Amino acid sequence: MEFQQFVNDYFINPIVEHSGYNMINTLFYAAIAMVAAYLIFKKFKKQFTKEFILYTVPFILLGSTIRVITDSIDSGIAQQHSSALFGLIGAIVNSGIYDYGFLTVTPGIYILIGSFTLLSLVFSNALRKPKLYPTIGLALWIPHFIMVLSMINEASFALLIVVLSAALLAFSHVILKKYKISGIASRLAVGAHILDGTSSFVAIEIFNRVSPQCVQNGFCYFGQHVVERFFGEIMVYGTALYLMVKVLFAILASVIIERESEGENEKYFIYLLIIIFGLAPGIRNFLRLAIGA
Repeated sequence: MEFQQFVNDYFINPIVEHSGYNMINTLFYAAIAMVAAYLIFKKFKKQFTKEFILYTVPFILLGSTIRVITDSIDSGIAQQHSSALFGLIGAIVNSGIYDYGFLTVTPGIYILIGSFTLLSLVFSNALRKPKLYPTIGLALWIPHFIMVLSMINEASFALLIVVLSAALLAFSHVILKKYKISGIASRLAVGAHILDGTSSFVAIEIFNRVSPQCVQNGFCYFGQHVVERFFGEIMVYGTALYLMVKVLFAILASVIIERESEGENEKYFIYLLIIIFGLAPGIRNFLRLAIGA
């Protein structure tokens, strides 16, 4: 009974109640992710290159975008746009495919997208057509992205995120150049965490203070992740400090990776992990705020 209560309190209820992550499930999911990452690295070590990172990005975008479609249905935003795309949004809502459930939220969405990514990789390897791998990801992501674009309600906040992220990315680029770090992998890693931090900052510290949805109707955003929520609770505008920490972390991680990695494959594997942990929540937060879900 105590074990069942433990599972309910730390794993089931956070999903059912939409209360975000806690320390227990965060550590558990992180441990599972690290073990899975290690096994994947051992199996596909030679494939971790700069090109492989770029080829994997569409699958990261796919998972986050599907999650946003679920958010749109769960919040009622999709129902407001049921006639969009010639009624496609309404059909999606009625189908129940993207309804809030195990396979559309953490950890199910990670298992689903991770499995499909691996299957796509194995399939493209079997056919000896490496570019088929990203093509599959793009073919699946683009229709989902178009669905999200048709529901945008908060374009001004989305634009603010883009502007702030671009400014911080330019700043980080200058610092990385001083350490003689170049290449798309480091920029993607830093940019992913900038987007994650900036979208959280704009949603929590700006949208919540000026949008009628929050001020008048009580529809406000909050930090769903443990570290993000910690910074938001310790001080006013704490999410701004969280953003600064994210930027510094990504820059420092890039410096360490470039100096300490034992080989190119290991370097790009670590970069990919950092990109996933920043880009996946960053894209979800960005698109979710853009549609007001």
